This record gives sequence, structure tokens and C-alpha cells, in this order.
Amino acid sequence: MGVRDTSWFGDPESPLLGHIHLPDSRRARGAVVLCPPLGKEHIDTYRGIKVLAEQLAERGLAALRFDYTGTGDSAGEQDSPDAVAAWQRSVVTAVATARASGAAHVTLVGLRAGALIAATALPECGPVDAAVLWDPIVSGRMLLREQRALYQVTQGGDDPADPRVSIIGGVLAPEAVEPLRALAVDAQVLAGARTLLATRPAARDTAAVSALATALDADELSLDGHESFTTPSTLHPTVPTEDLTRIADWIAAGAPGSTHEVHFPTRQHAVVATTRSGVPVHERIEHLGPNEMFALHTEGVGASGCETPGPTVLFFGTAYEHRLGPSRLWVELARSLAAHGISSIRFDRTGVGDTGTAHGAAPAPLYSGVSDRDAEEAVTALGVDPRNLAVIGLCSGAWYASWVAIGGHARTAVLVNMILWSTHRRKSLREMLGPPVPGPPGNGGDDKPAEIPLRARVKPWAQKYLPYRLWLLLGRFGVTQVPEVVLEALRRAEVATTVVLSAQDHRSFRYQRGEESLRRLRRRGFTGRIVAGPVGDHGGYQRDGREFLRSAVVSAVLGEFGILPAEPANTERAS
Repeated sequence: MGVRDTSWFGDPESPLLGHIHLPDSRRARGAVVLCPPLGKEHIDTYRGIKVLAEQLAERGLAALRFDYTGTGDSAGEQDSPDAVAAWQRSVVTAVATARASGAAHVTLVGLRAGALIAATALPECGPVDAAVLWDPIVSGRMLLREQRALYQVTQGGDDPADPRVSIIGGVLAPEAVEPLRALAVDAQVLAGARTLLATRPAARDTAAVSALATALDADELSLDGHESFTTPSTLHPTVPTEDLTRIADWIAAGAPGSTHEVHFPTRQHAVVATTRSGVPVHERIEHLGPNEMFALHTEGVGASGCETPGPTVLFFGTAYEHRLGPSRLWVELARSLAAHGISSIRFDRTGVGDTGTAHGAAPAPLYSGVSDRDAEEAVTALGVDPRNLAVIGLCSGAWYASWVAIGGHARTAVLVNMILWSTHRRKSLREMLGPPVPGPPGNGGDDKPAEIPLRARVKPWAQKYLPYRLWLLLGRFGVTQVPEVVLEALRRAEVATTVVLSAQDHRSFRYQRGEESLRRLRRRGFTGRIVAGPVGDHGGYQRDGREFLRSAVVSAVLGEFGILPAEPANTERAS
């Protein structure tokens, strides 16, 4: 799989986070810059882009994965007015970094919106040797139309008092909309570069992509079933390994046969934000526990150099997503909490994000023994007094936050949009949420509709008619999800608990007879809070619901640590 390094690079005033994949010899035939999509597509395709980078390293090439300014773990705000220009500058910086490494041949690859950003940044990059337009969105107008329609269908409208423009998995400043709408892939900028156009059949037949294909002197690759990779309908996107292999082979076929020693930046520490008074917010790259889980540590202002760790937050990832949180919320919270002197860590469990390899491997299933081990080793590796530790997660991340807190590792738990309320995880649940296991070749399965399990058919009746004590007994065995089960365990462990629920999840809480749970818990001295929002979805994609989650989480953390509100962090560096 080669060697992987992680480093901050580019302008110290606006550093980018990059992951560099190299052959074992650290000598390369060339360098490949991989430009990701935007929003939720960035999250869903993260593993696939990593697989491609590992395949390129196997073929003797260096590959640079990175986050644009204001996205992922890089510095900057996602709703900056100059976001579009900042994305393009990020591509220019990444290409310049690849050239400066000593690579004699540079290939630029862009996936979806990344193809649009890469192609429109090319005039400032200077000529590259090869380019791959991978399932490209060929104009900003098309990107906005697609994203806005998807957002409206799935999330509805936003409060018009906030003029920002929402996409699935992100938000744009209104000033960024017109510059984005004006972008279009121009075949002329690719003249002289060996080019691959990889498209889905349905997209290839559209007028815009057909016109681009006609104008390009390009090789073409048809992508089958690509929707399950870029816009999956399940928790785990399908990595199109065969397509990635063909792309990697195409890139490698055009690279020189000779190798050169390459040197990329090795900056493990960066200033990623400043407070409004100009105090820097620092982040550093870390690896947690014996399995070296990838992590980013945001240092609380004034915490650097302290012998004993002060107030600290540990963020748990959700499902099979890497460490960013819903629409980058964990990143933004980490940097805003730093202004209050609170440090934080966000990490990837085994096989997810940047922990372990991706090519030829599967992420550790949710709620498995490996994932349990990862959670415990992460919290243990911090070395933080439980009285100084708050754990935060959404959905499955919330369950793991509660689990380590019940185990005595944290004094405070903030559980966001939690839906699994049992301490006993049934085997059927683990199997349902695990990564898909491919069937034997040629076995397409049957087309009969799946049967609805008896438990699912009976549950609505049980919820309505069973006496609460029997409902609770089923919850203790994991047959139903009864909030009292986990909340009582947290009460006994003396964990200060705040449950933060979107409107959608509050309805689920009530359906699971959460109000009955609370009445019983209050009689036993439970002092935790249930904070429910008027809007919002389970995944945190709806903008106004996400702003409610942000406010509620910050209030809970500051309140539990006894910290009065202080100045917020400005995640764009002060000029």
C-alpha cells in the first residue's frame, strides 16, 4: 500500500490539510493531485478517493489528497464570501506543492465538483501533464441547480432571515453564489494535457457533457453504478474498485518510467483559526492508542504547555463517516470551543477515514468488538481526568459517547440525535449496519421484496398497548429502544447528561415513550437535560436545525465546565 504521511501545507495564514501517499521507496514516477467533491459527496466519496490514492502509490506514483480552504479539516469558513476563489487557490497550492516535491510529471484529477474546481483553476496552475475529469459537474449553474433541488426535496426551506444558501452537507455565503454559477469547464484549458473523461452513461448523454466530450481530445471511460458511490442510499457508499483500477491504470500508463525522489511538507502543527482578538487556535496531527487511530487535536487557547490537560472534548464520528461531523460541525465546534480554553480531539475508528488502509479492506462494522475497542482506546489515550472530559457524538457516535461515559471515562456526555437507547446490541442490528459483503460472482440475488420482520410488525402495537414495564423489559434486551435504559445507566455513573434532539429525533424520542422514561428517571434524581429543537433532521443536513444543534452543544459544554461565554473563534485568519 506504500507509505502515507499527513501534513499541513500551503500558506501558513490559511493552511490546507493533505494526505500524501508514496511508494515504499519514496521515489515516484510522478505526482497526482486529487480534488474532492463538495458537501455530502465529499464525505461519501472520501474512502473511494483514498483507495485510488493507494492504488496510485502501488503503481509508483505519489498522490496528494487534500481539503479545500473552508472544507474538511483545512482552515477557513465554509460560508466565506470568497469561497469559490479560495477553492481554486487551494488547487493551485496543491499543484504547486506536487511540483515542488520533485515530481517530474503531474496529473490533476477532479471528482464531481472537484473536476469543475480543478479545471477552472488550471489557468493559474500552469500546464499539467495529464488530467482526469471524473464524473464531472461541468458548470456551476448545473451544480447549484442539482444541489438546491436535492436540498429542497429532502430538507425543505430555510429561514429566509438567514441569506446563506444551503447545499446537502454544507452552506454557502450569498456572495459566493454568482461566482460559483459562473464556473464552467473549458476544453481549451486542457489543450496539450493527456485527458481522461470518465462519465456515467446518463450524464454522457446530456447536451453539456456531450459538447465537452466533442471539444476535448480525450480518452473516455464509462462508469456503471456510480450513483451508489457518490450519492449512496445506505450508510456505506459502494467503492467502485474496478473503475478506480481503470483510472489508476490510465494515469500510470502515461507517467514516465523513471523515478525521482520526492519530498512533501511534514508540518504536524498549524494555526487554523484566530479568536476575534487575534489569539491563534492551534491544531496538531496525532495518532491514538496502539492501533494509531488518526486524530486531530485542537488546542484550547491557553492550554498549550500545561502539564495536566484541562477541559477537553472528544468527538465521535457518525456511522462510516470520517471525523468531520454533520456538515463539518465537529470541526467548527472544535475551533470555537478553543476560544473558551477547551481542547478537543476528533478521530477516525479502524478502517474509517484515515485510520488504516482502504484498498482491499473494509471498515470495522458499527457496534462491533473492534469499534468498541477503538472507542475505549481513544478515550484512554487522551490521559484526561474524567472530570475534565466531555464526550460528544451524533447517532451511533452518541451511543459510543454514552458507552465510554457509563464506563467511567467522562464526567459529561452530550448525546446528539441519539436513537439507539439500549446497552445491549442485538446481533441482527450489527449485521444490518455492517459493511455489505459481496456475493459470489454472477449471483445477482433474487428480486423478491424483503419480508418485514415479525418484530417490526409487532412493535407499533407493543408501543401503543404494552404496559410501560414490559416495554422497558424489551428495551433492556435491545428488542425496543427505550430512553430510560441508557439514561438510567448514565445516572448511576453520575454522568452529567444533555440529550440534544432535532425535531425529527424528538418525535422518535416521544414515540419510544421517552417522556414516560423521563418521569420515572426524575423521581430517582436524574438531572440531565433533554433539549429539543423546533426544526431539523436526523443527519444534521438541514441548516437551521444544524444551527440549533451547534448552539445547544456549545451551551451544554460551557455550562458543564462552568465557563461563561467568551469571544467566539473566527475560523478565517485575521489579516
